Amino acid sequence: MRTNLIFAGLVAFSLPVACKRNSDSRGPDECGGLCGKGTRCDRGACVVDGSQDIPVTQEVETNEIPMRPQITSWGECTHERDELPKKHVPVDDTAIPQYDIERPRVLDWSEGEDQLNEQVLSAHMREVEYGINECLAIAACYNGGSLRGGRLDMIIGLVGKTGRVDAVTVTASRDLQVFGIVPCVRKAVADHQFPSYNGPPMTVKYNIEIGEE
Repeated sequence: MRTNLIFAGLVAFSLPVACKRNSDSRGPDECGGLCGKGTRCDRGACVVDGSQDIPVTQEVETNEIPMRPQITSWGECTHERDELPKKHVPVDDTAIPQYDIERPRVLDWSEGEDQLNEQVLSAHMREVEYGINECLAIAACYNGGSLRGGRLDMIIGLVGKTGRVDAVTVTASRDLQVFGIVPCVRKAVADHQFPSYNGPPMTVKYNIEIGEE
């Protein structure tokens, strides 16, 4: 089976954060004037104002990684059959929270305005792709040696102070919902260490489309 990767979009933006306010400081904007630069008050919460042209700075720890080569063979069994358990055992991802855009976040006034830029995110997501492809390879071994094409959509929450993933949701097309691909991909994403940065939490949307010829 020949597969192709289509880089179909990488979007990063700040999550809504809950305003810190008391009953006496409530102003006409419902946030009591507590929303900082680049944000606006929306129904009592400070959210990023996309109408403002705010430069994205890049001040991260020096643990950036170079861009690894693009994967050209997706979902091919690379293991000998006797290397794997006779019966497939799915990865346990129960400790990894699902991404929830409605989850409230408290505004941290000590945070800066830094965000990871697309170049850094792309390099790190390429690294994650290698872990994802290992999930596909194992599934392929249990699926007669190959997989049909499909698409994986990921929504990832990042914490700036630690560079850790605090939540991830993975949606797979039907042909990729076999032999534990989804929980394996969730763990591959959650285990990756992104650079830390001095700024609010980020949401990364990423998808991989594997075509079949």
